[in-house]
Amino acid sequence: MAATVAAAATVAVLAAGSGGVLAGAEGGDPTPADYDAARFLNQATFGANDAAIAEFKATTPMGWLNAQTALSFPQTFFVDWVTRRDGEINAADPNKRAHASVGQFQEAFWASVLTAPDQLRLRMAFALSEICVVSFQGSQVTLRMGAAYFDMLRGRGLGLYRDLIEAVTLSPAMGMYLNIIGNIQSDNDATRHPDENYAREIMQLMSIGLQQLNMDGSPKLDASGAPIPTYGASDIAGLAKMFTGWGFAAAKPTTTSFGRPVDPDSDIKPLIAYPQNHSLLSKSFLGVTFPAYSAWVPPTGVTKSTGAYQVAGLKFALDTIANHPNVPPFIARRLIQRFVKSNPTPAYIGRVAKVFVNDGTGVRGNLAAVISAVLTDAEARPSSPGPFDGRLREPTVRLAHWLRAFDATTSVSKNFLQPYDFSPANAFNQAPLQAPSVFNFWLPDFSPAGSPVAEAKQVAPEFQGVDVLTTASYVNKMIANVMAANWGNKDVVVSYAKAQALVDAQGWVDAKRLARRLDLLLFGGQMGDTLAKRILSVVASTATTTPKPTAAQIAQINLDRVRNAVALAMVSTDYLIQR
Repeated sequence: MAATVAAAATVAVLAAGSGGVLAGAEGGDPTPADYDAARFLNQATFGANDAAIAEFKATTPMGWLNAQTALSFPQTFFVDWVTRRDGEINAADPNKRAHASVGQFQEAFWASVLTAPDQLRLRMAFALSEICVVSFQGSQVTLRMGAAYFDMLRGRGLGLYRDLIEAVTLSPAMGMYLNIIGNIQSDNDATRHPDENYAREIMQLMSIGLQQLNMDGSPKLDASGAPIPTYGASDIAGLAKMFTGWGFAAAKPTTTSFGRPVDPDSDIKPLIAYPQNHSLLSKSFLGVTFPAYSAWVPPTGVTKSTGAYQVAGLKFALDTIANHPNVPPFIARRLIQRFVKSNPTPAYIGRVAKVFVNDGTGVRGNLAAVISAVLTDAEARPSSPGPFDGRLREPTVRLAHWLRAFDATTSVSKNFLQPYDFSPANAFNQAPLQAPSVFNFWLPDFSPAGSPVAEAKQVAPEFQGVDVLTTASYVNKMIANVMAANWGNKDVVVSYAKAQALVDAQGWVDAKRLARRLDLLLFGGQMGDTLAKRILSVVASTATTTPKPTAAQIAQINLDRVRNAVALAMVSTDYLIQR
């Protein structure tokens, strides 16, 4: 029921902007350029703040995107963070039994979200982690494996798609999560079959999907008008043979190292070939065939061996997938949904897919060019959003945005930013690398049953995580976070000083100027008049009956005014539906 009500809100949001109730401006108030910058940054990063807006305004959208792409890979890797923290935690334990946990991965994530300059790269890694899913939940993925996996997504996310899927395939985290590791050929045993888990999911979820697609993302239809399947059981079985015989890296590979890391860092290094465990039979899938070892002719300069055969086969498989005609529209739609809107038009998908095919220099799968096309398209930020434009903000992004907008800092010198309980049952119901299954937290085609969204044959993926409990929990937790001096993590504090400084001649926080600032940082100029009126009313009603309040009383009331306005904004439909 709550999901239906929440979904109905997608058609109730008022088209907003810098006009209406908040029209006009005083010295120091946001300019149209400020609003444009914030709206762009709220899509491309984990949230606008003053520093990011100033940086963005100093260049052009493409200039900002190019500068973000050019930033070097972060100096602090997640895997280094969790390794360091494991040593610190163990050293502090008198019994030397304590070790780092998933919480230390979250520390690394939030420290980067709030302080790292490569916001586009980090945001892209988060989006890709929801497409090429690996999770700590219900799996044997270790802390270091997951940290290294996120590092890999961060490093490859603005590179070539073909390189990305190879790194995903050979990641120990994916190897453990979808059973690549331990997958043994069954060439001479008709009673056994290679594990098909990864073969199925790389096609269904990470590359080509279930139906053949036109370039605009619409399904291709057969003579009877039915969608044409992209692959079948035989394709899965043929591809599964390619993923046999891959195990942990080791200086001296053995039967033990095949399924268990035995060397330092073999848990975070790319998997290697174990030819004795790889199928030497022919492998047919997606309309192509890689020959059996007996018929294989190695490329010029390569000595024929079972190891070389295995490596060549993987290259053949990944080249075939990456060059499939479905990949451009499939990935285009997934990225548009993660960054901009749940229901892109076919034309929008087609424009982005075209850039995937050719970035303008003849390169296919240039993800930096693809995400630039996603974010700079005219459909990304329409001047008058339609009833199904936009998307429900992900819980993780909401929290990150609040922390960034209000200059969150930590009182701990080591910057251990872990701002809330990250278990799947927490008030936000989402955390990086904590998806309940390989299908992520929500399906890309989910539509709340009985809602206006479903009736219009549109989708709202993130609403799959919305129900009575998650709605109430988010509202309660967010209000508690905003209103409390100490909101559950004594090491992390936010600052409302800039908002508190927006005072009138009598020294009280000016309601309209405060609302304009919130409209800038949180809404990118898209706050509706209804919400604006509510904020103005709430701020004005936050007062004192004391005839001559002291400076301390005025300061407290001003802080309360800001907190009330921020809390109302953060739980509003205008904010939850990003446009």
